[in-house]
Amino acid sequence: MIRTKQITIVCASVALLCILCVQAFAARSASPNYATNSHEDMSLYYYGYVQCRPSYNDDGAHAQAGYIRYWRYDLLGNVVNDTGRLYTPYGTDQTDSRLLTKSHTYTDSIIPNPHKTQFRYGFIWQPHRDKSIPWPLPYSIGNVTK
Repeated sequence: MIRTKQITIVCASVALLCILCVQAFAARSASPNYATNSHEDMSLYYYGYVQCRPSYNDDGAHAQAGYIRYWRYDLLGNVVNDTGRLYTPYGTDQTDSRLLTKSHTYTDSIIPNPHKTQFRYGFIWQPHRDKSIPWPLPYSIGNVTK
């Protein structure tokens, strides 16, 4: 009888732990800040997408903008056809509730190549503050005082 109770308690504890882990992963994946890359076999096209919501507090930080980037290599392994970072519009501050998005269709080479086309993504992060202040724009898009 006591052994049965111990087994029941252990099983219940393991089940509860599994439920909590699943909930934690589900909550984490619900972030509006993410990117995707899709490509079908035998296709020349890659479809990239990134989105972010500046008002979403992602573990103490806010995504001001997101980017995607593609590049491929020639047969010698040299980088060719690099898109550079393709950014979403920029958020203004941590109260900006717009969903900022960027899509891009990348065309691969028709020449068979052992080097795979590369995809990367990322975000410009700003720290969460108790009082919202305007975020600076990156220098490269015109944050210059005259």
